[in-house]
Amino acid sequence: MGINVKLFRLKDFVRDDEVFHLARTTIHSRQDLSLHQHDFAEIFWVENGTGIHLINDERIILKPGHLVMIRPNDRHAFTSSKDGITIMNLAFPAETLDIFYNRYFVNSTTYFWTTAPIPFHTLIDIDLIRQLSQKTEDLWKYQKSNIYVDILLLGIFRLIMGNSAHNFTRQIPFWLNNAIQRFSSPESFKEGASGFAALCERNIDHVNRTVKAYLNQTLSDLVTELRMAFAAKQLSITSVPIKTICQDCGFNNMAHFYKTFKGAYHQTPAEFRKSNQTIV
Repeated sequence: MGINVKLFRLKDFVRDDEVFHLARTTIHSRQDLSLHQHDFAEIFWVENGTGIHLINDERIILKPGHLVMIRPNDRHAFTSSKDGITIMNLAFPAETLDIFYNRYFVNSTTYFWTTAPIPFHTLIDIDLIRQLSQKTEDLWKYQKSNIYVDILLLGIFRLIMGNSAHNFTRQIPFWLNNAIQRFSSPESFKEGASGFAALCERNIDHVNRTVKAYLNQTLSDLVTELRMAFAAKQLSITSVPIKTICQDCGFNNMAHFYKTFKGAYHQTPAEFRKSNQTIV
């Protein structure tokens, strides 16, 4: 006997004058959402807690900052840690995907338009997630019309595209994309290439070959690129001392950090900070 999969319909969540649905839900394992599919598209992001995303027969760990795009007909459910997991989700008509594809994402093979078994997952800085939740809450009071769902979606895509260090033209393996999104903290940077391979749960030689095949660069180059993207972000939006950023990126030598950063951004860290920070 097959597993019972419920079908959720958008019309069951919206009024006649609404075209999308917003919700914040805290899920506990003993009362988790059952396995289901949609006749609509969905974006959800994790605000608090941890859990497991059961998606198309795979299990993906979720933590604060994860944002996921669920395609119509993806089959998924959630379980949580004992303290629960809080997610905010946006549900909207599947036809909206066609409009966005034709206007902004023609020939895209990522986001909602990936053909991979696992839908698009990304990990975003938790402060940005909080900002996204606040902006979403601000729209709750308005009539849920097409103009507001477009505003939300464009904001989310802008956030994701600004958050990603890569604009992939080919569909890379999920485990590699997942590692790229997770390799974003001082703890992982200090582990370097071996730490990245550990996130991939594969041996380092296999990871290096895959990175070369899909990204046309070595694993060492990818690690350096991700470190420098982190450094650039910190220099742009924080006042953290450059010496601390250097250490957080896994560098023990300031001269080496300066040389590497200038090679990536054609400015020294100090010059980059001065040209990118706006004084209010």
